[in-house]
Amino acid sequence: MAEQQRLQEAGYAPIHFSSLFPISQYIMVGQNLNGPAVAPVGRAKAAPVESLTQLRAVLNGSARLLILDLEFFQADNQNHIFQLAGRIYGQAEKFNYYFFNSQQTDARQLQFLRRYDVPFSQAQQYTVKYQLPRIIKLVASLAPDYLVSWDNSQDFKALQRAANRLALPKQNRFWNTIQAIDLEKLVAQQVWNGQKALGLKKMCQLLNLPPFKFHQAQHDVRAIEAILKFYSLDLSRELLL
Repeated sequence: MAEQQRLQEAGYAPIHFSSLFPISQYIMVGQNLNGPAVAPVGRAKAAPVESLTQLRAVLNGSARLLILDLEFFQADNQNHIFQLAGRIYGQAEKFNYYFFNSQQTDARQLQFLRRYDVPFSQAQQYTVKYQLPRIIKLVASLAPDYLVSWDNSQDFKALQRAANRLALPKQNRFWNTIQAIDLEKLVAQQVWNGQKALGLKKMCQLLNLPPFKFHQAQHDVRAIEAILKFYSLDLSRELLL
């Protein structure tokens, strides 16, 4: 509640979108996300996180971490984004976007239109082309210091391809300008001695975390947050208490 009040005082309004829009979760958004995205001015990139000890220090400090997850469908031998979700670690701010794409199967296109009660004539408003600039501006308004994912390679490649098609300014591409933490890679290096990384579901099972609905971006983000909370603990101290 304190975080919500802080954002409201800073000029942000809480909006809960109904099923009419392809944004299905409560998010904190700026007053206007339709204008051109503007890169943060004068912000230095945060220091890289190269160990679990450094990660714990970041998690217990004042840094803001945006957890991000994307889901895809395949067409023409390429991954295309159909869902993008994010949340600020330990805070109320979160978002969840679904996208319309004419390369999806007819059945999936129809499912999207029915689910969100969107006429086909308006469907293009909910494509990556129209929504990615809004998301870039939203992320800028959230001002995260770190971008956390569980295996970000496909996510960042897909975002980069979309940004290239739209000719978006490179300085506004948050996946390049914000310090990234690939939690899957970090855990593989620090826990499994560089061996092949585990999938998100398997990692949650090993940590005995509550079950999540995996492969849905909004739930994968919650699973990543749960793993971060685990690694925020000083385990040697916790075992002694």
